[in-house]
Amino acid sequence: MYILGQIGAIMCHERGPRPATNVLTTMASRPAEGLTIALAEMHAQCPPRRGHRRTLLQWKQKEIQRLRSALPDTLPTAVSAQTQMPFWAGYCQYWEDMLKPQIERDIDGPALTLIDMTRGRAGA
Repeated sequence: MYILGQIGAIMCHERGPRPATNVLTTMASRPAEGLTIALAEMHAQCPPRRGHRRTLLQWKQKEIQRLRSALPDTLPTAVSAQTQMPFWAGYCQYWEDMLKPQIERDIDGPALTLIDMTRGRAGA
């Protein structure tokens, strides 16, 4: 379920966490059906011509294939609410791992610029 949560994070987002909640809840509660629906929706959103969205789809397909190799051959048809917890943990952890370096760069960059600007003024 943890890996399925990571796959859900990849499929349902393009530029950070903006969830397609209906797909994610289906993946969490009915994994076999949810994965099929999520893959179909992901492919339907991709235009046939080359470009940014096509490149994004290719990256998603490679990443999903890498993670799917760790899933069991058959996914459960339905799971209880308690069994869903690893799904959401994987979903959240994936975004934390993906966004943390970007957030740290965004936070540290302006702070360093501000420090450099104040040092220049103090010495003038």
